[in-house]
Amino acid sequence: MLAPQALALETDRAFEAVGRALFLPSWPDVPVRWNRRLRRAGRAVIDMRGPRFVSAVIELSPTYFEVYPEDLPGILIHEAIHVGLAVQGRPFGHGPEFHRACREAGGLLHSRWLPGRVFRYRCPVCETTLERRRRTSDSRWCADCVGRAEAEGLDAFAPERALVLVGTAYRGPERAGTASEPVCD
Repeated sequence: MLAPQALALETDRAFEAVGRALFLPSWPDVPVRWNRRLRRAGRAVIDMRGPRFVSAVIELSPTYFEVYPEDLPGILIHEAIHVGLAVQGRPFGHGPEFHRACREAGGLLHSRWLPGRVFRYRCPVCETTLERRRRTSDSRWCADCVGRAEAEGLDAFAPERALVLVGTAYRGPERAGTASEPVCD
């Protein structure tokens, strides 16, 4: 984990970049904390009462940043954009306003996979291979094939159309810049 002073410095830089991109004159108090249970790079927990912003907390995964420490500034900007849009009362999901602000502030659009085991499933209909982090406890189906089957009036969730486990693999850490669409440019 990063030292508290270093995290505070990175947070200040992120809030400054997002403030410029969103024309925010000041920021409410937004704590940034580590959350060991988090399974993705980070998240913004935003409390809204109707259209009114109440509070927010940014949580970061120490596990993720042990593997990809260079992603910290970009992920902080990403999460700060969610908060900044909420403060302004604008939609704060991953929509067009978010993408524009992310590009302008220099944040990361997507995080990368954490190293670990993945389960590979194959769709018996379209032969597509899908990867999942968790083994499914019951049958799952390919979303594209379900949509096509429903459009054709077929039983989309028939057992013979369920995904088939074909193996497991290990995903190691990706090299910087190899994730699909990692940076808002």
